[in-house]
Amino acid sequence: MRCSSMWLIFALKFSFNLRSVHPVSMIKFTNIKCVALDKPFADFAYCKLKALSRDDVALSLRVKLFEVPVNNVSLKVEFFKKYNGYRPFLFNKTLNFCEFLRNKKRVALLDIIFKFLELYSNINHTCPYNNDIIVDRLILRPSYFTMLPAPAGEYRIKITVGAYNDWKAIVNVFLQIWE
Repeated sequence: MRCSSMWLIFALKFSFNLRSVHPVSMIKFTNIKCVALDKPFADFAYCKLKALSRDDVALSLRVKLFEVPVNNVSLKVEFFKKYNGYRPFLFNKTLNFCEFLRNKKRVALLDIIFKFLELYSNINHTCPYNNDIIVDRLILRPSYFTMLPAPAGEYRIKITVGAYNDWKAIVNVFLQIWE
């Protein structure tokens, strides 16, 4: 089979699978779990969800940094979808976070996420970080995900944060999407 034929079959199969994927119509946080791996370096002052209404759940967290300034940050972002347990889905990337903040368009999916995350946090500048990291009352809205059609279901986003080539914290964010 020629290479062009294989690409045609792949493209057709992919396009048929996209028919079951619709733009997000409803999305909300269901749980959050934060673990500090190096408490002398940083610890969570709080890491919580607050139900504001039936459909609105706000995420808030504060990371107290004890060794500042921090100018070497690594980030590992993994997406999981719940089938029988959480299975890897769509995205698994480790990157230099300081470099990413200088040019966000290089990682399109994270660029979509950071467009709305910057509105609710102080993670809106490049390194170094000289004060606590705060995310305050982040509420997910379907309008944030117009460029990212996703199938309905339960998801987990695992964010592992490192500094100076050592993992410092893990944040697991659980969310649910409806079509």
